[in-house]
Amino acid sequence: MNIGIVGSGDIGSTLGRLWARKGHKILFSFSHDQQKLERLAQECGNGSRAVTPYEAVSLSEIVLFSPPWTQIEEAHKQIGRFDGETVIDTTNPFVDEHMNVEKFSENTSSSEEVARKLEGAKVIKAFNTLRDETLWEKSGQGLVIFYAGDFPLMKKKIAQLIEDAGFVPYDVGPLREGKKQEPGTGRYLKELSLEDARRLVGEQPAEGAAHRGEVESPQWQERSSQTKR
Repeated sequence: MNIGIVGSGDIGSTLGRLWARKGHKILFSFSHDQQKLERLAQECGNGSRAVTPYEAVSLSEIVLFSPPWTQIEEAHKQIGRFDGETVIDTTNPFVDEHMNVEKFSENTSSSEEVARKLEGAKVIKAFNTLRDETLWEKSGQGLVIFYAGDFPLMKKKIAQLIEDAGFVPYDVGPLREGKKQEPGTGRYLKELSLEDARRLVGEQPAEGAAHRGEVESPQWQERSSQTKR
């Protein structure tokens, strides 16, 4: 699969490297350091390249949108229009280097605000709750990645990419549920097993899945049972 990355910082570069291990072609973009993009592409192989944000979107099946919160508009400007592309939004609303966050009303969330800005994109919120070091060092250790979105068919693809990165996909429902993944919530920076996540979130039905967290593959179910034994 071609995966475009807009925002090749800590999260974007880490996920690109993890996905490349599974054979995906990664198109890295949106960095102040062009040489960094080229080094990442060379490291990943599989025909990976350093490209423009426009190319990262237009040449890819899935887009990872991971610029700093304060540079979302600039990233969008360099992309241009979206036309139904599936976008994984990893952003958190940090407005400065002191980790202050933008506040939202009870009726919206950072996830929904990003979806409004990226008009025409099918936005799925994921990969915003764990640090890049955790993603890299604990890939394959059964940690949960929450994801939220309003497009069931697209969410299946994101679930597969979560598995490809070495984590357990956990569907928490529609995009508005992404609010519960924001900084300061009980899901942020928590390294959770599947059982821990079920206890935290609860087993109420989720849109697009029979039950919350019931989209993980048989291989993860098998690993969970082995751990219990």
